[in-house]
Amino acid sequence: MARRTDMTREHAALLLGVDESASADDVQRAWKVWVRLAHPDAGGDRDHFEALMHARRVLLANVVRANTVEMDTAPAADHVAADRPSLRSVVRRPSRGAAIVLVGVAVIALASPVVTLSLAPWLSAAIMGGCAAGFAVGATRALLGDRGDVGHRITCISALWLPVACGQVGLSVSLGSDIVLMLPVFAVPLVASVAWMNAGAGLWTPVRSSAL
Repeated sequence: MARRTDMTREHAALLLGVDESASADDVQRAWKVWVRLAHPDAGGDRDHFEALMHARRVLLANVVRANTVEMDTAPAADHVAADRPSLRSVVRRPSRGAAIVLVGVAVIALASPVVTLSLAPWLSAAIMGGCAAGFAVGATRALLGDRGDVGHRITCISALWLPVACGQVGLSVSLGSDIVLMLPVFAVPLVASVAWMNAGAGLWTPVRSSAL
């Protein structure tokens, strides 16, 4: 243990492959790369793993980092997070059949203000909101499939719902409907769709990890 206690900044920098004057972020990035390979659970050498942990402490000893919590006693694999993919990287082109169905659903959703004009405003708003939310959920499934995480799905649903909803509200207002007074009812299907995707909001369905 003495050799680790007496580790110099030069030795620590060599272990992590960085300069002695490297920034805290550079040290962290290098440490994450090496610790993945050296972790005992991944078949690495425990002495090498512990030396990497100590080298990180030595290089960060005099660096003030906001919101940093030291977790040296926990397995590194538990707190080394992988980079989150962007929404663009997980979106796929829907099949031709799916695209045709989605266009049809979008047309029905946009025409729903005309069809429901004679109904009570609250019922018309609920039907219109359901059509818009149904289109958004279906389009999200066609675009993402099994890829992406909960955040990707919620973002996609919201982005797809908004233009259809705006078109519905605009058409309803032009037809003399009182849809503006029923916007809370109109938004209920969207809220329910997001809650279904997000256990933090819905509580009735567990978060399922998706293949990226």
